[in-house]
Amino acid sequence: MKLLIAIILALGLAIGLGMYAMEDPGYVILSREPYTVRMPMALLVLLLLVLFALLYLLLNFIVGLVRAPKRIRQWRTGKKEIGAQQVTMKGFANLIEGDWREAEGNLLSSLEHNKASLMNYLGAAYAAQQQGLIDRRNRHIEAALKAHPRQELAIKLTRARMQMQSGEWGNARDQLEHVRLGAPRNPAAARLLADTYRHLGDWPSLVKLLPTLRKLKVFPEEELERREAQALSRHLEAPALLQGNGSRVDETYKALPKRSREDPAAVAGYARQLIRDGEDGRAETVLRRTLNRGWNGDLIRLYGTLETRNVADQISLLNFWGKGREQDPDLMLSLARLYWRDNQLDQSRDLLTQVVSETGDAEAVAALGDLLEQMGESETALATYRQGFKVLAGDGDARKEPTGSLVPLGTAQGGEDTRNVMPTVSDR
Repeated sequence: MKLLIAIILALGLAIGLGMYAMEDPGYVILSREPYTVRMPMALLVLLLLVLFALLYLLLNFIVGLVRAPKRIRQWRTGKKEIGAQQVTMKGFANLIEGDWREAEGNLLSSLEHNKASLMNYLGAAYAAQQQGLIDRRNRHIEAALKAHPRQELAIKLTRARMQMQSGEWGNARDQLEHVRLGAPRNPAAARLLADTYRHLGDWPSLVKLLPTLRKLKVFPEEELERREAQALSRHLEAPALLQGNGSRVDETYKALPKRSREDPAAVAGYARQLIRDGEDGRAETVLRRTLNRGWNGDLIRLYGTLETRNVADQISLLNFWGKGREQDPDLMLSLARLYWRDNQLDQSRDLLTQVVSETGDAEAVAALGDLLEQMGESETALATYRQGFKVLAGDGDARKEPTGSLVPLGTAQGGEDTRNVMPTVSDR
């Protein structure tokens, strides 16, 4: 379009000059002794235009010659970059296909001309790991850090993931703890570190990390509560805490944040340690205070395993907490155990039979079999045990980790309000 406009303007100018020259051609005289040149003005203008055009072309030619080496280098570089991109695409295709050796080789070739060399290094590191070449994987990652120091966080997180995948959990923990020193609010680092602590069973460290996990919203709420329950329970149930006079159990529990101390999982873990240490009375106090604030089926089950001097008071409390929930399996199982301890065997048998028939609970099946044996009904007990082997249930331990939260007392399963005055209990 520009060329066309230039041609039209040139033609217009030429026509205008021609018409002007026809009307008044004029002359130009150029004189230098001993020569004199006389020519029409239009011819002089034409000659000047031609001379200007020739000078313009000559200058462009000279500039082109000067710039030629640089343009040739750019062309060659572009060609190499295109080739490197093609090889990189082939390398990632090999990676997806699982051809680790070819993937590593292709991703490492032509790195000098690849603007996305970070991805090449990390892809090659993954391919090396899949071949079991850990040292070579580490060299590729170090090369990535050297070539792309500004991407240190991404590279180190990738290295931690690879270490976790290859079972290097200790190295992954060290790497992630170092990463969090520089990026304490990075959700990916916090999540990976939580998974690492969980795998290593480093429950104290995981408990310390829990507030950060909640603040950064690393996990969905339901998953976070499940992880929190497991961490608190396992932390408080560590066998090392029972060494000595048990004071470490108390110190560990009291050192938790208030929110964590009130978590049913933490309460259950603390109570279980007290029970193992022969402190059933203290465990009863801990569970009673928590259950007075709200219902939790797992804590109700745990309460039924306590061996205190006041079984009748325990039964009264369970009945109070269970108003409106009389058919709850956890409540019936705990009451059955306490009735058994209080020598109310028929009542205990009725409750256990109901739980087994309605839920097939493995723990209730085992308890019912033991009770029947004590009552001298060996054949019925044997049949019950056989039934228990057929029950497809999870862990039947009454002292398992509570996963639910507290439900306000006085709220029955149907939603009606059943609150009443708590019965008076004697000191334990």
